[in-house]
Amino acid sequence: MISAMEVLTLQRRFRPWRYGVSHSELLMHGHADANGDEHINVLFEDVRAVKLRTFYDPLVLQPADEQTRLSILDFAQVPARFHARFLCLTLPTPDAEPGFIACARATVLSTSTDRAGIYDWTDRSRVLHDLRPIEPRDPHSTEGAR
Repeated sequence: MISAMEVLTLQRRFRPWRYGVSHSELLMHGHADANGDEHINVLFEDVRAVKLRTFYDPLVLQPADEQTRLSILDFAQVPARFHARFLCLTLPTPDAEPGFIACARATVLSTSTDRAGIYDWTDRSRVLHDLRPIEPRDPHSTEGAR
């Protein structure tokens, strides 16, 4: 089960920038534009499956409905016992079938326009959004009980 996350729309042109198979990370980058002084990066961690276009304008991160979520996790060959650990996002576009990403976490970062480190998470990066699945609570747990 994922959190009741709202649809997140990032009003900028984004491109897949880097995909590291060894670390299972995907970076989507949106260059600073005339209206903004910061670059926006979306870092997806522990990526299990992706279907992407060459660019998104805007980038819309929408939680997958339950049927789509199960289909994505099945495609990624994630065992059912681990489903709760993954966030499944669809990337809708008006003119094509939506893309998708199955990952453990997505972090939206704002980075200054300095050339050094604009594609990396640096000490100048600011977290704008942190998207994670919410694991179901154990009904037998006494944590939080009064």
